[in-house]
Amino acid sequence: MLEAERTPVQRLTHQVVSSLQAEAPALAARWRTDGARVAPGAPTMAADAPQSGEIVRALDALARGISGEPCWQDDLIRAGWALGAEEFRLGASLPALLKQLDLMEAMTLYAAETAAVADDTATAADGIAIARRLQRARSLLSLAMLKGFVEEYLDGVRSRYRTLRHDIRNPLGTIKTAVSLMEDETIPADMRANPRFRAMVKRNATSIDAMIGQRLGDGAAREEAFAWHAVPLADVVRTVRRDLREDAAEAHCSVTVEEPLPTVYTDALGAELLLRMVVGAVLRAAAPHTDVGVSFVRREEGAVVLGVRHEPGCDRVADREAGLALAERLARRMGGRVWQDDLTYIALPTSAEEGEDLGGARQSAD
Repeated sequence: MLEAERTPVQRLTHQVVSSLQAEAPALAARWRTDGARVAPGAPTMAADAPQSGEIVRALDALARGISGEPCWQDDLIRAGWALGAEEFRLGASLPALLKQLDLMEAMTLYAAETAAVADDTATAADGIAIARRLQRARSLLSLAMLKGFVEEYLDGVRSRYRTLRHDIRNPLGTIKTAVSLMEDETIPADMRANPRFRAMVKRNATSIDAMIGQRLGDGAAREEAFAWHAVPLADVVRTVRRDLREDAAEAHCSVTVEEPLPTVYTDALGAELLLRMVVGAVLRAAAPHTDVGVSFVRREEGAVVLGVRHEPGCDRVADREAGLALAERLARRMGGRVWQDDLTYIALPTSAEEGEDLGGARQSAD
């Protein structure tokens, strides 16, 4: 169709789609880089690492979904499934994947908005229609990515359980053999009473018990829930600060990250929710034109303690207390604590893992 024959909404759609397709490689690179910063638990890639073609293909299909080109849904499902599986193989957590999807939608919407600025013939309704189509395509991409992620995870679970069954059956078979020999009346009594049989049963029963404790314990279940990863707490606080910018502006306050904050092995999503609730509650009752600072306080056994510093100064203390009470209940569910003294304290549950960095987190810009 010639440019002159297109209606205003068709011209705007063509312009947005063409712009998104042209920017797909750059958007893919930014998505990977920014994803590691705004979603703790997302994969981190070296600057010179080759870019995944699945991200570019997914972005291209998202763009084509705006105009409704043939097969865009099939292409989007295919690329989304592959991308979700790839994210799991790279070590992404499920909460991080959801935040990355939100980031992708925000980036594509901003790119579409930027492309639409140059068109002064389309109406606001036309722009909203395009945004709705983009959101529809992103919803399908989310389903495909989640399905690819979960199926890849299930493949790993099946493989682990298959190996576990094999490892348990070996000592269990030895125990059965020993018991059968001990109960076989055709064998002389002195042979059936041989201490070696009892030693075999005890040794293999101990082996089974150790496997159950190590590979079917609470720690293994937590890993399978995709919840615990090495989390730079400074990045989490910066994410909370971005999300609470409007609240801080309304309170005429600022949220500061008092470096250094450690990197710990914890539940990134739970840490973000707790910090958001606590910092939000503190902002509601902070004195105008003051800082609400988040700092590292100390390490405890199985926890890291952060402090939120503020200057009380308004009449909304009841709102703050209600918010902190809710945060304290959530913290207990997570195995942590929230309490007040000279500061408002947050104890986040952690696990000591090999390679955990207890020093400062990596620096990253807002």
